[in-house]
Amino acid sequence: MPEKHFKLILKDDGQDVYTPRQSQSWGYRYGPSIMVHNGICEAWFASPGDGYEADWFTYRRSDDNGKTWTEEKVVMSPVPDSMDWFSVCDPAVFKYGKYYYIGYTSTVFSNSGGVCNNGFIARSTSPTGPFERWTETGWGAGKEGFRWLGKPAPVIYFDEDWRYWGAGEFSFVVKDTTLFMYYTWTSKDRDGNPIHETRVCTADLTVEEWPRTVTYRGVAVKRPASGNDSYDMIYCEDIGKFVALSTDRRFSEESMLAVYESDDGLRYRRVNELRTHTGWMLHNCGISGDELHHIRKGDTMLLGYAYGNKWGCWGTRFHAYDFEAMDEDFYSEADLPNVHREIEKWPDPVEFTPTALFLAAPHYLRMQVGEVLDVPLHCLNVTYSMRPVTQGVKYSDYDKEIASIRCGRITARKAGMTYVTASWNGLRCEFPVYVSEDTPAKPEPMRPYPEKKVVFFVPLIKEYKASLEKREMKQLRGLATYADGSWFELAGNVDGVNYINHSPDLFDIDEKGHVLPKGVQGAGTVTLICGGHEFDVSVVITE
Repeated sequence: MPEKHFKLILKDDGQDVYTPRQSQSWGYRYGPSIMVHNGICEAWFASPGDGYEADWFTYRRSDDNGKTWTEEKVVMSPVPDSMDWFSVCDPAVFKYGKYYYIGYTSTVFSNSGGVCNNGFIARSTSPTGPFERWTETGWGAGKEGFRWLGKPAPVIYFDEDWRYWGAGEFSFVVKDTTLFMYYTWTSKDRDGNPIHETRVCTADLTVEEWPRTVTYRGVAVKRPASGNDSYDMIYCEDIGKFVALSTDRRFSEESMLAVYESDDGLRYRRVNELRTHTGWMLHNCGISGDELHHIRKGDTMLLGYAYGNKWGCWGTRFHAYDFEAMDEDFYSEADLPNVHREIEKWPDPVEFTPTALFLAAPHYLRMQVGEVLDVPLHCLNVTYSMRPVTQGVKYSDYDKEIASIRCGRITARKAGMTYVTASWNGLRCEFPVYVSEDTPAKPEPMRPYPEKKVVFFVPLIKEYKASLEKREMKQLRGLATYADGSWFELAGNVDGVNYINHSPDLFDIDEKGHVLPKGVQGAGTVTLICGGHEFDVSVVITE
């Protein structure tokens, strides 16, 4: 039987499931993760945060095949004072067993809107949370691992120069009991050449703590330099192919959707280009599948993307799609016109309906024993209008020996740290409370502070692998905690990190902590020293 290939078909011009409101000069819900199962459609979106945090996740549901959708609510936000403090963005969701697993992108480097990104995972038995993060010691709070106690640890850690965008933008497909985990890797090599790749790992879902089984499998796609966006993958059962959807020439009048396919889920090639029915200036797309991200004929099938000709003021459009099994291995509409559609803003809501509950920035409290504060809770609605919340809040899941909360006021009782859950009108948020015997330091921006005393300096990863062929720019960094409780990733002499290279025959280490291989394979050791603290890491030079 001749090999068949995947041809994606858009049925019509689609419909907006979101546009900014008339009173807003900005607004977005991009990168939808769409799941269709058991007669319902569910979707998660990246939306703006409160300004201090860049992005949050919102959730909506449809019971009529995507024609109408519930009102949105925020279902996930960053863990304050943690490795994902800056954002949760680029949602990717699958369901296996009783858990919804959600992948997301975040960083501690807020420079230029977020660089040096990492990939994180969380899970919940409900599509709306609460979600427990993967930590270095397992799911949820866990025990003491790295110096962020029980807080998120990256599943995919970006170990190259911090100035570049990094890793993230997950997509997942489950085949049997194997998870295919895709993510972007955006960097530069030692010669300054750009790296735009979608990489793939696999993991064993029969293991509850499956992030420990993540195994790198290579580069699934080298993304073209034509504004090719992140990829969302599905598995088509009818033709036995893995399929990837991306946007190309994004943010331009010539933008389009690009489709790739793969026989094994490890290496993809381009098979479709679509412009008919698509809106111009599109970017950050998502394609629906079932809980495992599979599709088959007869399913409700949706895809979506953000679009708009003004930065940060984007609509989100969904299309019903279908597919055919074609004999030819390539099909293109690149020469056909797309739809130059201006965003039509939706009216402002008549009533103020809260969609999120949150603690005022920096989203955690530092208190001295005996101190009493009003808990600074706020809510916001779809137009991001904010209001204080002072009554009707239920506080739970906290250590009452460390703090007590009564009538919206919190009293610091004993030195220590505890999380607090606040619930109000169907919304919830969690925030940490740190109590000390002494006057706590005021919160400061997350960045290196060479003038502060370092009390802990620990590795983020313990092994770096650098390829001679790919000429990767690996950078050795460590996590420093200062005496006032603040912390940051540090690298290079300017941050106060010094390096002792025990393997000078294999590589050099420059003043920025970059590994510079000398052209031979082998494994060596480097000692990182900061503030009188030190640790060793392994550096492996591969072909």
